[in-house]
Amino acid sequence: MADKDEITSVAAPAPTATHVPESKVGDVIQSQGVTRMEAVYREAKSNRTTLWLVGISVLVCAWAYSLDSSTTYNYSIDASSYFKQHGSVLSTLSIATSIISAVSKPFIAKISDITSRPYTYLLTLFFYVIGYIIVASCKSISAYVIGEVFVSIGSSGLDLTNDIIVADLTPLEWRGFASSMLSTPFIINTWFAGKIVDAIDSKDQWRWGYGMFAIIMPAALGPAIATLIWLDRKAKKAGIVNLASSNAARRAARELAEKEGMEAPRGAVVAAAADSSETWLRTLNRNLEEIDAFGLVLLGFGWSLLLLPFSLKTYADHGWRNQSLIAMMIVGGLLLIAYVVYEIKWARVPSAPRRLVFNKTFIMAIIIDSIYMLAGRMRGLYWDSYVYVSKPWSYQDWVYYNNTLTLALCIAGPLVGLLQRWTHRYKAIQIAGLAIKLIGMGIMLDGNKATSNTAAMVMSMILIGFGGSMSVVGSRVASQASVPHQDVALVISLLSLWSKIGSAIGAAIVAVIWADQMPKQLREHLPSTATDADVKKLFGVLTSIRKNYAFDDPMRVGAIVAFRRALYYCLAPAVGIAFIPLIAAFFQTNYFLGKSQNAVTNVGNDGLPLEEKDQDPELAPPKNKREAFLRFWAGR
Repeated sequence: MADKDEITSVAAPAPTATHVPESKVGDVIQSQGVTRMEAVYREAKSNRTTLWLVGISVLVCAWAYSLDSSTTYNYSIDASSYFKQHGSVLSTLSIATSIISAVSKPFIAKISDITSRPYTYLLTLFFYVIGYIIVASCKSISAYVIGEVFVSIGSSGLDLTNDIIVADLTPLEWRGFASSMLSTPFIINTWFAGKIVDAIDSKDQWRWGYGMFAIIMPAALGPAIATLIWLDRKAKKAGIVNLASSNAARRAARELAEKEGMEAPRGAVVAAAADSSETWLRTLNRNLEEIDAFGLVLLGFGWSLLLLPFSLKTYADHGWRNQSLIAMMIVGGLLLIAYVVYEIKWARVPSAPRRLVFNKTFIMAIIIDSIYMLAGRMRGLYWDSYVYVSKPWSYQDWVYYNNTLTLALCIAGPLVGLLQRWTHRYKAIQIAGLAIKLIGMGIMLDGNKATSNTAAMVMSMILIGFGGSMSVVGSRVASQASVPHQDVALVISLLSLWSKIGSAIGAAIVAVIWADQMPKQLREHLPSTATDADVKKLFGVLTSIRKNYAFDDPMRVGAIVAFRRALYYCLAPAVGIAFIPLIAAFFQTNYFLGKSQNAVTNVGNDGLPLEEKDQDPELAPPKNKREAFLRFWAGR
């Protein structure tokens, strides 16, 4: 927070603030980007057509993003096999992109707060397009990985900005449904993705499969950016995009005036005094402090250096005894310690503020989602590769199966959102979903039957998808409900950050298991005529199994059995770890989902106080023992 003498009371309309301090519950002083979205909401609410236009534009962006996600990950097998490094690239790339995209999200969230949402779209679109240009034209595996890192920053930024805008413009009762609607394009794209991947693969043009999105995404995202910028400028022209448009700021002004025994002027606000003589260097430094750039860099490098050796050790001289790997892990651990110390002692605006660290609902959401992703990555990282060699399916059918989980998630999402709208709660739904997901993962443990039976394989993905959606939508709504509007973008980004880190840890764990088990299993189950060179080739170049051997060839049969046995060592610990989110879900706070923007400040999406009828009806004493019992179960 700014010092008291840095704050001035001015009469509305005030000029656009150049700097707004961070918020806290009870005395929220909002950042410029949050204030501008409140103004955009009021401007759009006066004309429902524009509000629908924003929604449709964001949905079009989500469609392009879903088409990307449904197709491009299938090309990783072709790309990694092209460079003859399938066994190491998948896990290394998964760890690198997970961590970098995760750490970039708090950066992007803060940028959206201190600037505006549409200009954040432009920034992330730049990274996205540049990344796919690099991937499509890469001449080495290093260039491919660098391009994928740029893409991960851009795509995660686009996805994050979509989620932030939905949170800005929808009340809690519809939040789960609206945010889930962003995933519904996957339902349509799933059926086209297989045909696209099949066509690309049949001509061995995986580069074009990546590169076409450098054209598609700018065209799809253009309407969303243009609509939001138009609304933003329209609101600014009307004089409501300034700090005076923040109802939270007006409340803070009145509180400050009352505290000092004076009457607040009509429309007064609290604003940081703008220093017109401030240099660009000082402005940059101040913005970097607000973003917590140094802390997030420590966090990103720390996790990267700590986890990457897990995927590199198989290919490093002397394995774990390699001095470079040891040095990476030590430095990574020290950087994570330095991050914690810096955040506690020196960070001016910590990336994880104290009010969030001690927010039980938010912490439970992080535990649930991060462990959920950790177990999911252990289960799924090499599952698609197994299906690729174990089934005599066409590329199109293989992609259809790969998208089964995504399809289940996307169909279930809106249904879960509607169920939340009907019940105005989420806790029981989330607990049920995590239990269903466990059943789906458990099916895969049934030895040869489950991992070779198509019906069991499909049913497992459906159960994991439906159960996972019930959990993910619950965590999303719970975390956003537990904080004021000012902190919504940060909460969304931090939840995603720790989910991605969980995913990266899962990839690191399964990389060690896979690198240890797969060569052993290949050596054991391949025909005796197979040489060590054959084992190395089949481990490193997955496409050679499918392209060089018929389905009943002893070499392919042996490879399939080796895959199945190696996968068991990935699946069993994943199922055990998946019990942790289920236990954590019982400790969630079960907020009432009403017409407010969040559950801790009684205001709507426009920042105006809500009427009493729109508040949680259970704040009144229970009418009978049954109602009291139900409240106790709901965690109220």
